[in-house]
Amino acid sequence: MSDVIYMFAMSLDGFIARPDGAFDWLENFPANADFDFDAFLGSVSGIVMGRGSYEAARSGGGWDYGRWPCAVAAHRPLADAPDGVEAVSGNPMALVDNLRNRGAAGRIWMFGGGDLALQFMQAGLLDTVEIGTIPVILGTGIPAFGQAKSDVWLQLEFAKSLANGAVHSRYSVRKPT
Repeated sequence: MSDVIYMFAMSLDGFIARPDGAFDWLENFPANADFDFDAFLGSVSGIVMGRGSYEAARSGGGWDYGRWPCAVAAHRPLADAPDGVEAVSGNPMALVDNLRNRGAAGRIWMFGGGDLALQFMQAGLLDTVEIGTIPVILGTGIPAFGQAKSDVWLQLEFAKSLANGAVHSRYSVRKPT
């Protein structure tokens, strides 16, 4: 697979994190075998993420994504970046090109956040959206798709309820013709 996929969890009202970036509400809904997160990770050849998502992933001091090259959308250098992580300034294509040049020959995980996902959609580079919709209403927070200014249509591939009450769904992004 050589697509770019935005795979993430969101609240029922469309937020990926609280206004301060916290995602403590996900603790009650870990990505378990029912979601098949391990199979998803096995399909990935590189990761692109926004600076905020990178900082959140590094907040505990560890790095769980060392087996993939990672491009972080950032205009400033990354302090103490793990091996394989590079700050990349530029548009979504520059991020994808960086990963392809470092060996990401297959699927690229657009890890987050919402503004970056919107930029990828607007550039025509986002192919798939896979969501774990968590049955909680946050009321406010960081939206899953930034502040979209126009309609983007998706085609449902599947949707299934999980034993923990979440819904796992996948959509392909319809490309403009």
